[in-house]
Amino acid sequence: MALQKIFLTKAAHQEQVGNSMSTTYCFDPKRSVLTLFWKEEKCFQCTAHLGDAFVVECYGSAPVAKKMKLPHKNADLLMWLCNFSKDCRAHSLEEFERILKVQRQCYDWWNYHEFRVEGDKFRFVLCNRSDCGGVYHIAAYVEEGIDPETVKEALEAYSKIRWIYYPKEFVKKILKDRFGISEEEVKDSYF
Repeated sequence: MALQKIFLTKAAHQEQVGNSMSTTYCFDPKRSVLTLFWKEEKCFQCTAHLGDAFVVECYGSAPVAKKMKLPHKNADLLMWLCNFSKDCRAHSLEEFERILKVQRQCYDWWNYHEFRVEGDKFRFVLCNRSDCGGVYHIAAYVEEGIDPETVKEALEAYSKIRWIYYPKEFVKKILKDRFGISEEEVKDSYF
């Protein structure tokens, strides 16, 4: 049993919630309604819109859905969208350098390769270790109070080393609601 995530990207007719065997959901965008079913019985219903995300608690009994909580600060939200965990996010350049130093010690093994992109108001560092076959998010810094142009610049730079994992509709809604970036300005290269 676990926490599952639902990203509302289209109308859904009885789709499975993550890897839960007994929980399904239905989303009707015309009526703006999300309905959860547990063992084919309706157990939860709420108002929802395209681009919304929910966390579903599946612990063996009737599931409960809660709207996904996003980071409150816009700088943290941008780093979160780029998949940097709370421990990897810095709020000053000094903190960024400290986190980077600690993380390099953790990941600096044989064949360590670092990917770094930066601008005046942001820094992103990832690494790749061929022995583990994965990409690791090492450290990030985004200046608080960034404007929409800087957000687009940061996403463009980040998309050169990695893509955003979240569905387009979810990201577009966040960028529009929190940063004032229209859907037309969001590039497919981010995903």
